[in-house]
Amino acid sequence: MRTDPYCSNCGYTLKGLTDSSKCPECGKPIVDVLTRDTAFPGWGKRYRSTTTIFGLPLLDVALGPHGAEKRGHARGIIAYGDIATGVIAIGAFARGVIAFGSLAVGVVAIGAMNLGLLALGGVAVGLLGAVGGVAAGGITAGGMTVGGVAQGGLAIGHYARGGMAIGTHTISGVGVGSPVAQQFFKDYAWLLGGNMSPMALMTFPIWLGCMIAMILVIIATLLTFGYLAGARRGPDTSQASAP
Repeated sequence: MRTDPYCSNCGYTLKGLTDSSKCPECGKPIVDVLTRDTAFPGWGKRYRSTTTIFGLPLLDVALGPHGAEKRGHARGIIAYGDIATGVIAIGAFARGVIAFGSLAVGVVAIGAMNLGLLALGGVAVGLLGAVGGVAAGGITAGGMTVGGVAQGGLAIGHYARGGMAIGTHTISGVGVGSPVAQQFFKDYAWLLGGNMSPMALMTFPIWLGCMIAMILVIIATLLTFGYLAGARRGPDTSQASAP
């Protein structure tokens, strides 16, 4: 694939041509025939909505190679791309208030590997709460968990409950554990589940889902107010040139 500029009419290379307004080979005007193959012509997709909220496009899509870009980086209220940065970000690497991706970082992070205040996925690290195959954070639930409060097949924490529990106050197996741990998990059964049955252990993941839903509602409300405020102000004409 050629990356130097050339004439689309005859194929003549125009690299270094600075003293002529026409193709030296066929005589066509340079402005009409100047062509350069992109480095990454592939299947890339780019789209940016004209609607903006707080100065950001409502939707920005940047997928795959396009032009000189090896990968897309989407930035918007809703960003969807190889790399995505937005209020709601979806991508291989996603950063946002709510981020979905193979690698996700956000207030809420959901995907294969996640880091956030609330995290949900394969490997989840959540400052407040995390649910995943491997989970670490404040309150955790999953296969292998590490946290202040940990529940899972292997649970490691200050308060830990699981098939194998390691920590200061633990409950292992079918409920054998310290009185302090038993009282703690009884007091917080509404959040953590009353026992170690599969249904009871779904209590915290359900609470986590409810918290995520509440954050989505708050975001939607703020964006609606932002959109309506912008619509009332009308288009910005401050940059218009004087007659």
